[in-house]
Amino acid sequence: MKLLVDLGNSRLKWCTEQDGRLSPVNAIDYKHARDLEALRQSWSELAQPRDLAISSVAHGALAQDTIALALALWPKVTLYQAQSAAYEYGVRNAYAEPTKLGVDRWLALLAAHRHYPGNVCVVDCGTAVTLDAVTADGQHLGGLICPGLNLMRNALAANTANLPLKAYTPQAQLANATEPAIANGVLLAAAGMVALAAKQLTGNFRLLITGGDADLLGSALELPVTIDSDLVLKGLALVCRGSGNR
Repeated sequence: MKLLVDLGNSRLKWCTEQDGRLSPVNAIDYKHARDLEALRQSWSELAQPRDLAISSVAHGALAQDTIALALALWPKVTLYQAQSAAYEYGVRNAYAEPTKLGVDRWLALLAAHRHYPGNVCVVDCGTAVTLDAVTADGQHLGGLICPGLNLMRNALAANTANLPLKAYTPQAQLANATEPAIANGVLLAAAGMVALAAKQLTGNFRLLITGGDADLLGSALELPVTIDSDLVLKGLALVCRGSGNR
């Protein structure tokens, strides 16, 4: 059994993989020390994993604490720490400095290329919205980054007087009150970036969306989309299977 761990900007997600099948994904926030204690309790109920693959874009201390927790529970587990590379699993990184590409973006590209043959435009809608394009022959064309939906809303509320920040499910339409106008405007800002970038791509690209707000973003796009919430974890599963022909 493999334990796959994705440390994002705001949440820690994990699942197991056995015989090529992923278990349901679990997630916790990690803003407080008690969150790691909750993780310890959850992991202590797992069977002994053979492999542990971890991807982290969080601060280094959290990643090290998570690894230390895993090694305390399973001292003999084989640890894989995913890193972006110039070439892996048939994908060629477009970055001049390949390790500067966020490892979550890299893993999503590897999984997209493996599981969705053809030209693919990968959009991850979480704390940030990232977009990366990869051709059918594995050439990464580069990408874009903008703030995620909540980050845009929070920045607007923090830097503008008298604008409320209330929970509201955004819709891709005009609004007649301030709260929905903010939520809808933020959603359409992200959708506009994705739509314009997709329009600029030459060739037939499948639009593949992942991340916590994938369904919201997908609903705002007047384009065919495929939702796959587990791309980063699927990329981690690949990392556990070998060298990737680097």
